[in-house]
Formats: sequence, C-alpha cells, structure tokens
Amino acid sequence: MTEIFAARPCQPAMRLPATHRSPALWNGTIETRCDRPEALWIRERTLADAVVAEIESPPVTVTQDGSAGDNPHRFHVVLLLKGYGIYRWAGGTATQRPGDVMLVDIAEPSQVVSPVDCRLLRWSFPEALIAPFLPVRDVCPALLLPAGKGLMKVVAEHAWQLAREADQLDRSVQQGLLTHLCGLVGLAIETERKSRPARRHNYRAHQRQRVLAYIEAHLCDPHCTAKRAAHDLGMSTRWLYSLLEDMADGFADLVARRRLEKSLTLLQDRASDHLSIAEIAFLSGFNDLSTFYRRFGEHYGMTPGEARRRKSLPAGDMPRVEGSGTSQFLDAAE
Repeated sequence: MTEIFAARPCQPAMRLPATHRSPALWNGTIETRCDRPEALWIRERTLADAVVAEIESPPVTVTQDGSAGDNPHRFHVVLLLKGYGIYRWAGGTATQRPGDVMLVDIAEPSQVVSPVDCRLLRWSFPEALIAPFLPVRDVCPALLLPAGKGLMKVVAEHAWQLAREADQLDRSVQQGLLTHLCGLVGLAIETERKSRPARRHNYRAHQRQRVLAYIEAHLCDPHCTAKRAAHDLGMSTRWLYSLLEDMADGFADLVARRRLEKSLTLLQDRASDHLSIAEIAFLSGFNDLSTFYRRFGEHYGMTPGEARRRKSLPAGDMPRVEGSGTSQFLDAAE
C-alpha cells in the first residue's frame, strides 16, 4: 500500500490525522516550528513485514511518547538525507546529520527537534526481524551511526535503493532483502562499538539469518537443497552446515518443517478451499504426494484431509506446533 499526503494548515502541536498515521511509524506528536505545516510530505509503503516512509519536513519537533498501546514492539532506522535533527532522551542527546543513520526504539520515550527543513527515509521494523542482529539492548532508546565510507555507505545505499526498488519485487524477495538490511545495521553497530570477537559473532548470526530467509523464499521450489542454497548465497556448503549446527534441525529438516507448516496453514485457510490436497502439497514444495502424506501424518498425527475437516473446530482442538510460523522460524537465527 502506498499513501502520499501533505499536512493541511493547522495549529502547532498537531497530531497527524488517524487516517494518515500508521501505528508502525507514529506513536507520538508532531509539533510544527514554523508557519508552513502544509510543507510536511510523507510517502508511506508497506514492504513485507516492514513499513518505509519518505519524508520531507519543515522545522518540527517529533515526540515519541513510548506508549505503543496494542501495537507490536518496533525499531526505526532513520537515514537523514538533508538538514539535521537533535535527538533527546533521558540521560542523552545526539545530533544527526546527512548520511547518518539513527536506530530508535519507539517503545522508549524520545524526542527529535529539526530546526531546519529536512528530508529523510524512515524504516520501521518489527522487533522479531531486527532484534536478532542487535547487541544486548542498552537503556538508551536511540543510537547514532555516523556517516562514513565502507560499511556505513553500504548501509545507507542499501536502505535507500531498497526503498526505491522494492515495489518491483515479490514479497519473498522483499523479505530476504529486509533481513539483509537488518543484518547490515547490526554489523555497523558492532563495528562502531564492539571488539572483533563480538563482530564475528554478529556476522555469523547475520549469515545464518540469510540462510533462513533463503529457505523462506524458496519453500515452493522442490529443488531447494543445501548445495543450491550455498551456491546462490555465495558460500560453501560446509560453511552453510556450520551456520546451522547449533539449531535443532539441519537444512533439509528445516525446509521440510516449514513446508509442512505452510501446508497446514493452507489447509486451514478457507480461501484455499478450492484447492485440492495435491495442489496444496505442490504449492508447499512437495513434489511427491505419498511423501507429503507420510511426513504430514508423522508431524501432526493426522492426515491432511482430517486437518482440513477440523479447521472449523475451536483453536484448542487443533494440534499446536511450538515455534511454528515465519517470524518464529526466522527468530531461531539467534
């Protein structure tokens, strides 16, 4: 979904109208510091599990009150393109300039003052996506990553180009690239703050997350193998196996489990009632129907047909698989 709007003239200390305010991006107050509130321009899009907004703003004060309500915990990655902003929080302050990246935990109170016109890119990530790449969380709700050559330039360019081109990609590719961006942010934090051993640990977590994102993007491909994944990801098969060695399942078992979870989701989805069980099996990545039936029965203790018939029962009567689902699967990287 793409939403473009400009603020209408209004009194200072205005809140964005509810119809124009995404909970993923805004949970505070925008106070104009000039007589041009109509100059506020926002283009907002949803990309896979993230929300991104391109923003042009007159001088403003943005206060995050830290009260997300029922909304999931999210982190913002803000790339400043023009102007400057002064971030303030309990016990700290930081000034963001063009090219700098600011990581903001919106569950914590903070404020940013922009005394001049600004242009920026604001990414909003769910905690489940970005947290595996972050170091142990400090009390500080904001972290400045200064502009620079090398890694920080790569982070900034990736954030900008992904925002521009992601509409041309399907959701599975978007998800993989978002994971990659979160990993780059984590690496930049480690480079800025941690010792070499800690950097190596974060790099390993990032590479493991790439493997898991690859599996998610290729579940429907019956030829998704460790050898092919390693080739496509630019790593050796041995290194790929090493990345997964401290997880409960190896590569083939991870692929099989996610395919079974996807098939169960389709079987329980009324929108898939027109699909036969064979079609669901093939859509989930199985190319042999007998193998699908056997593995489904071993995993869930029932046949696919029984699972489909039981979807009308209360949730408590259906088998529960701990740790199932895409976000939990990707969380296993840490």
